[in-house]
Formats: sequence, structure tokens, C-alpha cells
Amino acid sequence: MANFNLRLQAYQANFSDKEKELAQFLLKNQAQTTQLTISELSHRTNISTATISRFAKNLGFDNFQALKLCIAQNIETNNPYVEISPADSPKTMAKKIFKLNVDTLNATENALNGKDLDQCVNLILNTKKLGLFGLGASNIVALNGFHKFLRTTIEPIYASDFHMQLMEAARLSKNDVMLLVSHSGENRDALALAEVAKERNIPLILITSSANSTLSKKADVTLVSVAEESLYRPDALHALIAQISIMDTLFMMIAIKTKRNIATNIRHEIDKTRNRQ
Repeated sequence: MANFNLRLQAYQANFSDKEKELAQFLLKNQAQTTQLTISELSHRTNISTATISRFAKNLGFDNFQALKLCIAQNIETNNPYVEISPADSPKTMAKKIFKLNVDTLNATENALNGKDLDQCVNLILNTKKLGLFGLGASNIVALNGFHKFLRTTIEPIYASDFHMQLMEAARLSKNDVMLLVSHSGENRDALALAEVAKERNIPLILITSSANSTLSKKADVTLVSVAEESLYRPDALHALIAQISIMDTLFMMIAIKTKRNIATNIRHEIDKTRNRQ
């Protein structure tokens, strides 16, 4: 994920007070930070080198040097934050929305880890049932996944109502997989679903915009959807495109791995039904 600002946003949940201070300093002093050693940054911010090193690793970097490299790349791209304004003309507003969506997809694609994707594929390929769960806007992503996986050899299950989701989750076993979508990673109902998975030893794949949220710590694999918050794109709505793209990626990998022409068979059955009408 080359965009340092987006990486901070994705990992900001559960930052300690010192980590929040450090994040603010880095955001405001990016050019200056690239010239500092970890000791100099510690002296400048009054934050210990151990905390800075841990902060870098919590963001997914191997060390502080890797963090500085990401900041340097962020400066080079010169990709300023885009805010939608009521004063924008319709064409300008449309252009900004499309740019934000493109930036979201690029940042999310950069955040995906090959090892995590491989683990997801292995879990889903070996499952008996794939439970797709999400609340609020995230339910749209779960429904999209259900519709997609119906075209594979995997048996998907889905419910829109939370209480129905709880009952469906309780019917899963350790031989199944729960794929849970939660923008914040802190939703109380989503946490309840994750608890069911934990109690029943059900492998949990999480799609979220918060990489170190409470839910991500309960998941076997976390796939991060990255998108900038803005005044007119609140909550999970701004991340839907990224989350649906992740779901589509999982579907395509499974469809190719199973090597079954399920989609053609489904289309054939639909065509037969239409011909009877």
C-alpha cells in the first residue's frame, strides 16, 4: 500500500495515545520524517524508539526504514486528498467521485497479501459450506458474494436478517468457513457472529477497512479494503466498491481452481425455464 495516508487510516483503530501522537506527527511532517533516524524521530516526538519500531510493525512494515520508504513514495506520487464540495459543478463532482473510487481500488489492491489470498483459497476450497455474513451496508457485499459463489461447486449460505444470520452461523461447523464483512471491525452484531465462529472452531475470513480492529484479531485471515473517509462518503458506503472487488477476486480464484463450468450450466437451466414461459 504505497499511500501512507490510507495505510494509517486502515490501521488507526486501537492506536494507543502515543501511536496517535506519532501518526499525527508523521502526517504533518512527511518530508522531514524521511530525513530522520529512528533516534532523531524519538527525540523530536518524545516517543520511545521501541514504540516507534512497534508502530511501524503494527502498520505492516518490517522496520522503521520500510515505513520511511513508504512515506517517501507517498511524497513522490503527490496524490493530494480529494474532498467533494457543494460548490463543485456536476462534472467536477463526478470526476472527483470516480477518482476516489479508482484510488480506493488501487490502494486496496496494493494492500492485498498473496499469502493471505492463498490461505483464503485453501480454506474455501476445503469447506463444505461457505457462510457469507455482513450487517448494514456490508450485507450488500455478502449478498454479492452469495450470488457469485452460487456459480461454483461451493455451497454458499446467506441471510439478510441478523437473527437469521446467527442461526445460520450456529449451523456451521469446523469443516465450514465463515466469510464476514465489517467496515469498522467493531460492530457489535458482527462481533457476536465472530464469537459463534470462535466457539465452534469455524475458520473466519474477514473483509474490513480496519486492519487492527477487534474483529481482525479474531479472524484467521483479514483482507483490508482501503478508502479515505470524507464528509459526504460516511460509514461503509465509500468502501463498498473495494469490498465487492475483494469478494469478486475470491470468487474468481475459486471458480478457476474448481475448473467446473458451473456458470454455463446455470445459464442453460435459466434458458430452459424461459423457453417454457
